[in-house]
Amino acid sequence: SSAKLALIGESGIGKTALLADALDRATGMRALRARGIESESEVPFASLLELLRPALGMLTQLSEPQREALEGALALRPGVAHERFAVGAATLGLLAAFSEPGPVVVLIDDAHWLDGASAQALLFAVRRLVADPIAVLIAVREEEPSLLDGADLPTLRIDGLSRQDTARLIPGLPTSTAQRLHEATGGNPLAMLELA
Repeated sequence: SSAKLALIGESGIGKTALLADALDRATGMRALRARGIESESEVPFASLLELLRPALGMLTQLSEPQREALEGALALRPGVAHERFAVGAATLGLLAAFSEPGPVVVLIDDAHWLDGASAQALLFAVRRLVADPIAVLIAVREEEPSLLDGADLPTLRIDGLSRQDTARLIPGLPTSTAQRLHEATGGNPLAMLELA
């Protein structure tokens, strides 16, 4: 069966590291990955193409209307209008086809920067995954608009490191310095490393 989880936290809190760890632990699973890029957030379907590229060999398993819609959206065929429902349905169909040989992990980082067209297609598909052996992890920066808004997906808020973990992050740091560093950064690992 399918599993979905969104990781939400401030910049530098460790969402990308958690996705990398999930990938390392996904033994026996094939991975589909995408990362939202701020400079490409206005390019329709850029992130969807990045995510689905390893699965494009399975396009022939889709119905003709879905295949044509997805090929048009991803600029794999000329001049087809992008019908949102058909592209979302085709994304769902392609994910299901890709998971037929075995389980799949879908990792989407910086999802707050996905282009709107990709975000809509992915949300349509992810919300409808039920029985397919697909695990979806989506990382989103806190307080940023994203595909998660109103999506009703399970979420996990990622908080800063504890005081004890702060001391372990930077070995040899005096306890008083580690405590001040923790207070100044709220336990944000990236902020701590930048200040240390």
